[in-house]
Amino acid sequence: MTYAEFLQSIKANRFSPIYLFYGEEDFLIDEGVQLIIGKTLDDGTRGFNLDVVYGSKVEATDVVAHASSFPMMSGKRVVVVKEFEKLATTDTAKEVIGAYINNPLESTILVLVSFEPDFRRKPFTDLKKKAELVECKPFYDNQVPGWVAERVKLQGREANAEACRLIQAYVGNSLRSLQNELDKLYVFIGDRKNITAEDVAAVVGATKGYTVFELQNAIGRRDAKDAIKILERMLENGQSPQMIIVMLSRFFTQLWKLTDVRARKMSDQELSREIGLPPFFLKQYFEFRANFSIEQIEQNFKSLLEADTTLKSTSRDPRLVLDLLVVSLLQESTAVERVAL
Repeated sequence: MTYAEFLQSIKANRFSPIYLFYGEEDFLIDEGVQLIIGKTLDDGTRGFNLDVVYGSKVEATDVVAHASSFPMMSGKRVVVVKEFEKLATTDTAKEVIGAYINNPLESTILVLVSFEPDFRRKPFTDLKKKAELVECKPFYDNQVPGWVAERVKLQGREANAEACRLIQAYVGNSLRSLQNELDKLYVFIGDRKNITAEDVAAVVGATKGYTVFELQNAIGRRDAKDAIKILERMLENGQSPQMIIVMLSRFFTQLWKLTDVRARKMSDQELSREIGLPPFFLKQYFEFRANFSIEQIEQNFKSLLEADTTLKSTSRDPRLVLDLLVVSLLQESTAVERVAL
């Protein structure tokens, strides 16, 4: 069972007598255990019907005794065993646990957690046949933005694709860290439902010093000295070179769009939606746009692609690659004058 399938079964109030959570993504494991507890036990009777023990500190007979007890004033009892691989290490313990696995009490939900299960040996071979196995493995890089978007949606908010990619770029792939930053964002946006890339930069980026928005503003002003200083500080604070390239590509895409949409005489609200930018930034971005010709913007896309390819395919120092990128982005075009809008 995947974690997504587990969530669907819990949402439908379908519970199994025994679960084994395993894998390296401890955030999903902790959340899954808490979902089972929250869905089956109320606050008033939880103290009577919940046992949480550690395999390194408890005997197998004690676990079976807890699991074999009937619930008090509740339809279910939940027994959670963490570090389960440290419980069943002797033949006697394996026999005791195996006997319960093959004949569990229906009113008990036995939740086992193991980061290193060995499915070639008992009792894990018994669990493969009798329990629901929920694998909680780390996501691939390309899966994380989707997880963030779905997470935000489940929590009653929305986040566009750019915001989801940016928060991953700032935080990385740790789901626990991502959720912590989302909690900060919810406080920051208040009653507003939509999270933007600007919100992410203001909240998440601010904790890391200079943000990519300060960098792109310096580039938009054609202030090479300030841009290099901000870039150096961002890299010193551990910000992702790939994230910087992604966001600068977004920045020049917005500038490129301004020429076309301006000609269509859009309102500020329509223009804002078209280029994915809050209305109060429009004036500033038109000023930035006036500093670059169309030819230079197109050349900058090529420079950004080359820098991204270099970072991914060579061992060159990212600091040098990005320093040269900033110089390239601000290089004056000799063939074409900058466009005044």
